[in-house]
Amino acid sequence: MINRLRITCVSGPWLEGECVRFMDVPDTASLYDLHVAIQDAVQFDDEFPFYFFTAISPTAKRGMIPAELDDGFEPENIDTDVYEDIGAMGLVQSSARKSLFYAFTSAYDDWIFKVQSTGEVSEPAAGEFYPLVLDELSIGPNPEQYGSGFDDFAESGDEFKPRQRHVGEADYSPDDERGEEADAFGFGDDEDDPDEEEEEEEDGAAGEETEEW
Repeated sequence: MINRLRITCVSGPWLEGECVRFMDVPDTASLYDLHVAIQDAVQFDDEFPFYFFTAISPTAKRGMIPAELDDGFEPENIDTDVYEDIGAMGLVQSSARKSLFYAFTSAYDDWIFKVQSTGEVSEPAAGEFYPLVLDELSIGPNPEQYGSGFDDFAESGDEFKPRQRHVGEADYSPDDERGEEADAFGFGDDEDDPDEEEEEEEDGAAGEETEEW
C-alpha cells in the first residue's frame, strides 16, 4: 500500500517561512529512501551527514535511531547505510505521541524536518515510481540550504562559508559585511595606487602641451 506523508521543515539555519511537502511512500520504504525523498523535495545537495530521531518536539528529549546512538554522538561518524535496513512506516504513526524527525546537518546548524502520516492510504498507481514527491501540494518555497543568494554558487568541493542571518544585533549593519563579501570576489574598494596617480598627472600634462602647440 501507499501512504501519504506530510514533511514539515521545523527549523534550520536560514529558514525564512513555512515549508511543507507531501509525498506518497510505500509500506516497504526504508529510512534511507525517506532521506533521499526529502532531499529531492526541498532540492538540497546531499553532501552532509544525516540522522533520524523520535521526540515529542524537536527540542524535547530525543530517541535516537538506531537506539545504539547516544546524545553525545557525532553525526559524521554515523554509517548511514544502516538506515537502508530500518523501515520508515513503522516509525510514522498518525496517532503516535512521539513524531519522527529527520535531521540534515550543515556547517552551522541542523535542518530539522518533522515526518507525519496524513492517514491517507491508497493502492500503488501502475508504472509509478515511489517514494513520489507531490509538488502540486507543496506549501512555501524551498529553504535556501546555504543562505540567501548563495545556493547557486555552492559546490561540494568549495571552501564555502555562507553568511548567517543576524537577529537581534542592534549594532549590526549589512554594510559591514558587504565590503568583506565584495573583497572576497575581487570587487572591493581599491586603495589609490601612487603609480596610477602619477600616470594620470603625466597624461594631463601631455594633454595641456598638445593644446598649446
